[in-house]
Amino acid sequence: MKPSENKRFNILHVITRLPVGGVENMLLKVIKGYDSKRFNTTVCCLKEGGDIAEELRRSGYNVKILNRMQKRGFDFGAITALYRLLKKEDIHILRTHQYHANLYGRIAGVLAGVPVIVPSFHSRYESPLKPKLHRRYLNSLLSLFSDTLVAVSPAVLSDITRYDWVNSGKIKVIFNGVKIDDFNLEISKYESRKKLNMPVNNYIIGTVGRIKEEKGHKFFIEAASKLNNVCVAIAGDGPLINELKDVSNSSGVRCIFMGMMAPEKIPLFLRSLDIFCFPSLWEGFPSALIEAIAAGLPVVASDIPSNREVLGDNGMLVPPADYVRLGEALKLLIDTTSMIDSLGKKARERAKMFSIENTVKGYQDIFEEILREKGYYDEV
Repeated sequence: MKPSENKRFNILHVITRLPVGGVENMLLKVIKGYDSKRFNTTVCCLKEGGDIAEELRRSGYNVKILNRMQKRGFDFGAITALYRLLKKEDIHILRTHQYHANLYGRIAGVLAGVPVIVPSFHSRYESPLKPKLHRRYLNSLLSLFSDTLVAVSPAVLSDITRYDWVNSGKIKVIFNGVKIDDFNLEISKYESRKKLNMPVNNYIIGTVGRIKEEKGHKFFIEAASKLNNVCVAIAGDGPLINELKDVSNSSGVRCIFMGMMAPEKIPLFLRSLDIFCFPSLWEGFPSALIEAIAAGLPVVASDIPSNREVLGDNGMLVPPADYVRLGEALKLLIDTTSMIDSLGKKARERAKMFSIENTVKGYQDIFEEILREKGYYDEV
C-alpha cells in the first residue's frame, strides 16, 4: 500500500495560547514545514492567541481562539467547543501540546472519533516539583487512547514512563529543530552589533530565553561579575526582569536587556555574541541552545540532561546553579582563543542533526505510519 496521490489529511494542533515562546516558536516552524500537498493545518488556542497566532494567520493558516479556561477548575465547555471544531473541520490527525491541551484535546478527540491522536510533551516533569498525582493518573489513562506520544527528548520520555506509567514503546522522541541556514549570516560581528545598537568593542557573552527562575539568569550575571571587561546581553522578557536588573546593578555587571526578540532577529543577535551562556536549571529540549550551536558559537551550559543531549562533547558543561564554576568556564574560554574556534566549528557541525527538516519529517513519518495501519491509504 502507498499513499493515494490525491489524499490530503486535515491536522488540528491544540495549544493553550500562542505568545512568543520556545514551544510556540517550534510549533510555528513545524506547521510551516509540513508538506501542504499532504496535510492541511488548523490551529486552535484554548484560552487566547498571541503573536505566534497572528503570524500563523498572516501566513494563511486557519487559527481558532476558543476563549476557554478563563476560570479555575475543569472546563467542560472546552471539550464541547473542541468536539464541535473537530467535527466541523473533519480532522484526521489531532496534535496536542502540553498538559491542558493534551487533557481537553484528547478527551474531545476520542469523543469525536478522530482517527489519529498524537499528544506532544515538551517539558521535564520535575520543574522543580514533581507533577501532581491527578495529572499523572489522567495522563496515564489518556495514553490508552493516544496512538503515539511524542517526547522532545529522551529525558522527557523518561519522565513520561516514570510518572505516567506509560510503556516506552508507545513514545517516540522527536528533537526540536531549527532552520540551520538562517543562522549562517554573511555579516560581520561589528555590523550585527551596529544593527542592534549594541556596544561594538566589548566582549559580549549572551543568552536567549524567558526571564524565569528555571533559566538561571541570575547565576549567569553572578558568574560574569567575576570576569573583567565583559558585557552580558540577554534576549528575552519575563516576570523576573526587575529582579534580574537589581542583581545586575548590585553585582556591577554591565548588562544589556534586549527585551522580547522576534524569532527572525535571533540569528542577528547570536551573530553579535562572542560566547553563548545557557545556565538553565531545567529544560524540556532547548531550542535556544540549538540555535546557538547552529550559529557556530562556543557554548557554556549547565550540566542537565537536555543540554547534554544537544551539546554532546561540543561545549562546556558546568553544574547547574554553580556560578563559581560557570565563571571559571567562561574565563577559560575568554582566555583560550583556540578553544573558542574549535568549539564553534564543532558546534556548527553538531547542529546539523537538529534541522527543522528532520523534525518535520519525524512527525510526518508518524502520521503516515499510523494512517497506513488504520487503512487510510488507497490500494494502487
